[in-house]
Order: sequence, then structure tokens, then C-alpha cells
Amino acid sequence: MSRVSSSIFNWQRFAGNRRLFLLCLFLFVVSAFFSSWLFFPAEVLQRRLLQEVSLQTGLNMQGRNATMLFPVGLGLDLSIYPEMSELIDFDLTELQVTPVWGSLFSNQQKVNLTGILAGGGINADVGRGGQISLKLKDIALAALQQLDMPYRISGQLTGQLAGENISKNMSGRGNFSLSLRDTRVLGLEQIGLPANFSAGMLQLEGKLDQRRVSLEKVVLTGGPLELSGGGNILIGEIPEQTRLNLNVRLHPTSTTPDSLRELLNLTGVRPTADGSYLLRVGGTLAKPVIR
Repeated sequence: MSRVSSSIFNWQRFAGNRRLFLLCLFLFVVSAFFSSWLFFPAEVLQRRLLQEVSLQTGLNMQGRNATMLFPVGLGLDLSIYPEMSELIDFDLTELQVTPVWGSLFSNQQKVNLTGILAGGGINADVGRGGQISLKLKDIALAALQQLDMPYRISGQLTGQLAGENISKNMSGRGNFSLSLRDTRVLGLEQIGLPANFSAGMLQLEGKLDQRRVSLEKVVLTGGPLELSGGGNILIGEIPEQTRLNLNVRLHPTSTTPDSLRELLNLTGVRPTADGSYLLRVGGTLAKPVIR
């Protein structure tokens, strides 16, 4: 009997020691992981991250104020230098880069990025293979354009983009949905229209396929001139190489300024039975042709 009791006691002591050993091992691994993470040079991780993004997108960018986030993540401020002279440098502040935990055990690992751009919010899931799911909320569009541009568009931009195989040579595809609230066109006084033309709400829906942008829905409502239409844009390296093929229907309302009605008449397009104007826009982005 004593031998049995001794065996049970020894087993309980072994089991207790094993649990204690496993607990100590677990605490050691966790402490080692978080110690290495917290003391990992944030600047090194920031440099590696920006190199990867630049390689995939071709964007020129610079990071600053890099910090490690708990439990796993990187915080930084980011400046993006677009190649288009009409745009200012984008300052993406309070950027947080964290792993998408559900993707870690799949073939498509992703990271999540959140930050602030032009007073609005950005949230994106980005995969190594060019997958992207992007959401924008209340981006002040006018703050991203050069002040010396002859014509500018302002408003609060909200929308989303989902794509795959997105790269700097525009070889991917995807779909998008955008809305611009409080749309205003600045600079129209040069052609005899109000200097601060309030246009209402602009909505865009479409698809991306290689370098072709298919606009499936273009609607402008709530302003003195209603608009609907669609078409295709073939994107080139520069505006002079970007081809337009759009159909646009303009419908004056009771609040349409006389100066805008006169401008419509100058296009040479006769109004249809309901008073709207059907315009076909071709040519290039640099020199559009209306007929």
C-alpha cells in the first residue's frame, strides 16, 4: 500500500514540476519575444517597409517618427511625393502598420494600415501579392492640389477600392466606388462662371483592368446642373497620352446660371426633348474634345 502511495505521490510531484516547467518556458518565450520587439530598431523596420512598398508601387516616399506599437506594429508619419505636378506632397500622419492576424496562416499574408490624410481617414489591407482593400473617409480633396492650378475641385472624398495584382505598371484589376460631398469647382471665373461653383454630390462607380478605367456610373446631383454618364479612360504615362471616351448628359435645372446655359449653347450641341445636353468627350486628358 505504501508503495502505491509513494508512486502516486511521485507522479503528482512530476506532473506539478512539468506544469511549472511549461509555465516558466512559456513566460520566457513571451518575455523574450516582447523584449526583442520593444527594443527592435523602429527605424530599421521603417526602412525595410518603405523599400518593399516602393518596390511594389513605384512611389517615392519618406518616413519619420518611427515607433514600435504594442503588441505588434509600427507607427510612423509618411510623406509621399507624387510624380504629377498638379498634386502636392501627401502627408500621411499617425500611420499604424499592423499584421492582419487572420492572414498569418494563409498564403496571402496582409498588413493593415490606418492613418490620417488631408483631415480624413485611410484604412487599407495590403497583401504581398498586390491585393488591396482600401477605404477612404472625408478626405479634403482641395488640400491635395497645388494652389496655382487654374482649375481645382474641392469636396470631401469618401469611398473604397478593392483590387488584386496592383503594381506600379498598372497590371492589376479591381473595382471602386467613390463619392465627393460638397463638390465645388474653383477657377471657373476665367470662363465667365461663378468663381466658387457649388456642384452638389458626385458619385463614381467603376472597374480597373490593366490601364483601362471603366466608369459604369457617374452621377452629379444636388447642384444647379445635374449630370449622368459613363465611359472609358485609357491611362497613359502622362496626361497627353491618357485617352478619353466618355458619354455625358447634362441637365440644366431651375437654378442653373444663365452664364452656364450660354456656355452649353456654345458647344454646338442641341438640347434633347427633355432639355438635356448629350456630350461625347474624346481626345486626351490634356486636350479633351467635346462633340
